[in-house]
Amino acid sequence: MIRKSNTMTQNPGRRFVEWFKDRFGLSTSVLRPVPEYSMNPLYWLGALTAIAFGLQVLTGLLMLIYYVPTTDQAYSSTIFIIKSVPLGWLLETVHLYGAYAMILLTFLHLFRGYFVSVQKKPREMMWVLGMLMGLTVLGFGLTGYLLPWTVVSKSATDVSIGMLSFMPAQIGPILTFLVAGTGSGAAELTRFFDLHIIVLPAGLLSLLGLKLYMFEAHGAAKPVVDTRKDSKEIPWFPTVYLYFAMIGAAFVAVIFVAAAMFPINLPAEFTPGAASNYVAQPEWYFLWMYQVLKVQSFEGNGIYLALGAVTAAGVGLALLPFLDRGTQRNPKSRPIYTTIGFLMIAEILTLTVWGYFTPGQIIADSQAIIVNGGVAVGVVVVSLFLFRNKLSRVKNLMSPIKSPLRALMLPFTNRTITALFMIPLIAGSVCLANLVGSLTSVPVNPLIAIINFVILSGSFVAMARIMKTLTLARERRS
Repeated sequence: MIRKSNTMTQNPGRRFVEWFKDRFGLSTSVLRPVPEYSMNPLYWLGALTAIAFGLQVLTGLLMLIYYVPTTDQAYSSTIFIIKSVPLGWLLETVHLYGAYAMILLTFLHLFRGYFVSVQKKPREMMWVLGMLMGLTVLGFGLTGYLLPWTVVSKSATDVSIGMLSFMPAQIGPILTFLVAGTGSGAAELTRFFDLHIIVLPAGLLSLLGLKLYMFEAHGAAKPVVDTRKDSKEIPWFPTVYLYFAMIGAAFVAVIFVAAAMFPINLPAEFTPGAASNYVAQPEWYFLWMYQVLKVQSFEGNGIYLALGAVTAAGVGLALLPFLDRGTQRNPKSRPIYTTIGFLMIAEILTLTVWGYFTPGQIIADSQAIIVNGGVAVGVVVVSLFLFRNKLSRVKNLMSPIKSPLRALMLPFTNRTITALFMIPLIAGSVCLANLVGSLTSVPVNPLIAIINFVILSGSFVAMARIMKTLTLARERRS
C-alpha cells in the first residue's frame, strides 16, 4: 500500500519513465532526476550541441531533396536551393550557422570540462568519448564544407587533404584513399558526401548513445565549490524538461535570427582557373593549425615536426584523465593545469586571428617567436600573479604531476624489463609495416601477410604481459 501511495504521488512523466525502466529491465534509471546545481546553462553545453546536431540533420535532409553530389551539379543545385526553393536561402544559412554553433559549443564544452576537471574518477572514459565526439564534429565541418563545390571550399579541402601526405608512408596513402578516393574531384566529392551523411552521423550517434548511458550511470559532475544547499534533486518532468526546452528554444532562435540577418553568400564555383587566383585558407576552426604550418621552420620536412607536436598535444589532452590523477578539481587549486588551459585558449585565438589577417604568407621564425612567445609569457606572468600564494607551496605545485612523473620513471627504474619490451616492440613495428605493405601491393602474397600477422599478434601479447609486469612493479613500490 505504501509503495502504491508513493507511485501515485509521482508526476505522470516520472511514472512513465519508471514504467519504461521496469518493462525494459534497465539497470540504471532513464532520465534520472538532476541536482539543482545543474540548472545552469554551462551544464547544458553538451545538450545544446546535440540540439545543433538535430538541427543539422533536419536541414540536411531537406536539402538532400534538391542537392546533387556531382562535380557538374553540386554548385548549381546549391544555388537552386538558395534562389529557387521557398526559404531555401534560410535553410542553407541555418545549416551553415548550425555547423558553426556545433563546433563552437564543442570547444566551449571541452574547455569548461577541462577547467572543472570533469574527467576525474569515475568519468575518465566519458572524457575520452567526448574527445572522440569532438573529432567527429570537426569531421562534419571538414566534409560538409566541400559539398557546395565552391572555389573557397574546394581549395581549403585540398589543403587539409594535402596534410595527409605527410603522414608515415604506411598510413598516409591509406588515409588519403579513405578520405579522398582515387584523387579525382568526382571521387573526392562522392567520398566526402558519403562520410558527411552516413559514416559520421552513424559514428556520432553511436558515441552519443554510449555517453548518455554513462551519464545516466554517473550523473552530472558536482561543482568544484561545495553547494549542499543546491543538491536537491529535481524530476525531469515537468521542471527540467521545461528548463531544457526554454534554453534550447532560445538557442535555436538565435541561430534563426542570425541566419535571417546575415544570409549565406555563396562564393564562386570551383574551376582550376578560379582556384589559381585564390589563396587557399581552411575554415576558422582549422585556421590555428594551418597558421602553425605556415611558420618558416615548418616548411618542407619541418612539417613532420609541426604535425607531430599538434598530434601529441591532442593525444595528451585525450589522455588527461590518466595523467592528472590528483583529487583537486577547483581551478584555483590546480595552478599548473589551469595555466596550461589558459595558454591553449590564448594561443588558439591568437593563431586563428593571425591566420585570418595573413592568408598565404609564410611566417618568419622570429615573428612566430615574438608573437606566440609573447602570448605565452603574458599568460604565464598573469598566472603567476593570480596563483602566487598557491605556487609558494611546493607540495601543492607538485601534487598534480607527481603520479604521472612516477609512472614515466618506470622504464628507467626497471631497465631489464624495458630492454625486453623493446624486442617485441621492434619486431611488431617491422611486421606491422610489412603487413600494411603486403596488403596494399598487387598481387597480395597471403603467406607473407599471414607470417607478419602471427608475429605481430605474438609481439602484442608479449608487450601486454611486459606492461603488466611494469604495472605490478609500480604497485609494489607504491
